[in-house]
Amino acid sequence: METVARIREWRGWTLHEVDALGSTNDYARDLPPWHAVRAHTQNAARGRHGRHWSSDEGGLWISIVLPLDPPDRGWPAFPLAAGLAVVSTLRGLGLSEARLRWPNDVLVGPKKICGILMEKFAADRVVVGLGLNVTNNPAAADPELEAIATSLAGELPIAPPIDDIYEELLIALRILHGRVAEEGFASLADDINRHWGGTRQVELHIANEVIRGPFLGIDSRGDLLLQVDGHPVSHSAPHVQLMREVL
Repeated sequence: METVARIREWRGWTLHEVDALGSTNDYARDLPPWHAVRAHTQNAARGRHGRHWSSDEGGLWISIVLPLDPPDRGWPAFPLAAGLAVVSTLRGLGLSEARLRWPNDVLVGPKKICGILMEKFAADRVVVGLGLNVTNNPAAADPELEAIATSLAGELPIAPPIDDIYEELLIALRILHGRVAEEGFASLADDINRHWGGTRQVELHIANEVIRGPFLGIDSRGDLLLQVDGHPVSHSAPHVQLMREVL
């Protein structure tokens, strides 16, 4: 069956809205920059390393297409900029415990509320997929998520309308894309480093090795900084299979 999208123009964006998709990232892969896709549900959403992402009714499931122009501005680290947009939006709603988790998650306290997946399908543009739990209940499909996932409805007295959150994020993402295009990703590093929610002990899985130490934030390229033997050591996202916070 052919997917039918409702398309409209909004503040420089072309917005595609679909009731159900396999993956918004897959739908967006051939679209030009400044297009955004929203699905009410997804049945084949994925995270890093192909992990499944539950996407039932009531969440914000979107993918945006951004130009990689100029090409040398540190775009591989843009998921952290997208996370900054989400955290800033959530804190604006009163969620003071909203924080980043390197390299592509947003949490409220210890629980995940948003995941981000950036994929490059063409040389001149990138697709940034974002899944935010709003009124949906991730644990309904998988009870094991009860202890590790949350939603806006679970954290606020009244969850704001999904359309309002969508628009706020599109505005924030466009602003942050402009900053990276003009000044490079390094210009965001200090802002991002203020949103980790404090220093935490973490465990990194890299190939056949497990490394533990205090997470210190990111460097100007977006690489993780871990304190090992009293010295900061950097690790890039493609080489880290898993980062786990050690409680």
